[in-house]
Amino acid sequence: MPTQNSLDFFREAAPYIHQHRGKTVVLALGGNIIQHPCFVQVLKDIAILSTLGVKIVLVHGARPQVAAKLEQQQYKVLIKNDLRVTDAHTLEVAKDVIGHIRIDIENQLTHVFNSPPIIHQGIGVLSGNFITAQPIGVLNGVDYKFTGKVRKLNTALLQDLLAQQSIVLLSPLGFSPTGETFNLHYEDVASFTAKRLQADKLVFLHEEQLDLPYQADLHQLSKLRESFSQHQRLYQHITESLERGVQRVHLIDARIEGSLLTELYTRDGVGTLFFAGHYDDLHAASIEHVNGILALIKPLEEKGILIKRSREQLELEITNFIVSERDKKVIACAACYPLANTSIGELACLVVDKDYHGQN
Repeated sequence: MPTQNSLDFFREAAPYIHQHRGKTVVLALGGNIIQHPCFVQVLKDIAILSTLGVKIVLVHGARPQVAAKLEQQQYKVLIKNDLRVTDAHTLEVAKDVIGHIRIDIENQLTHVFNSPPIIHQGIGVLSGNFITAQPIGVLNGVDYKFTGKVRKLNTALLQDLLAQQSIVLLSPLGFSPTGETFNLHYEDVASFTAKRLQADKLVFLHEEQLDLPYQADLHQLSKLRESFSQHQRLYQHITESLERGVQRVHLIDARIEGSLLTELYTRDGVGTLFFAGHYDDLHAASIEHVNGILALIKPLEEKGILIKRSREQLELEITNFIVSERDKKVIACAACYPLANTSIGELACLVVDKDYHGQN
């Protein structure tokens, strides 16, 4: 017998299941999450997203694993401006570590897709040579050697694989036309991929709880730079992704149980949503908002707090109303009835959904 909580979650998730089906989402999974106990559950949730029809590009990191391997070998690496100088030995270590992580992710996802409750053998996990890279070169007198940046992405091949319901796995390695291999930042790969694919969402799964609001537009994001004091590269990628066409960027603490599903399939989520357009919207009401207003005011009418309004009356008076919507749901309304021959009016029917009381 389902619990009330599970029923409520499914009812809230239903429109998002429809909304996200067929959409492209780039997931950026840091190395710290890969070595965290939550890792396997995160992969299970990613598998659920795929079975719900979401086109997924999964980009993984390996920074702490590479650092640990080098430390184990007592091999000192130069780090300048938050960039590791990748010499020949460091590159070999990175290739070895990244290869093991890639195989582990492929193995885990394959197991998930062939185990209850999913069992969906039609979905594959594919990786390959999608990234052309180039060296960062010399910056401020420092030669970064085999530390690189993304130059090109084989978007046509990626889109073909996504259309076949495959999860595409990208590693933080890139290759040059001359046969060189370069060590990349996974955040760079994820951001570049999201921009080139014009992804509907870019999701960063991390292991920290930053002091951030639950949502922010581009203008508000510019005022939050101090909150990213230890993550300036992440801040830069979020900003550039929104400016270059990615609709929404999510920042989620993956350590929270079910955080990925909760963020994408509930109205308020558990992370921070950054967006270029409108998410909360305050505007004049129209006839299409009648159902939302009726649902909002009904509990207060039943308690006798508001006078009852029929659908017909509300339709006639709809031009007097304004509404606040979040993700197309009416969460607040108010009416202003102008007094004849004056420049003043009467405020009426001011209602805020109980789930949003006390919020700005």
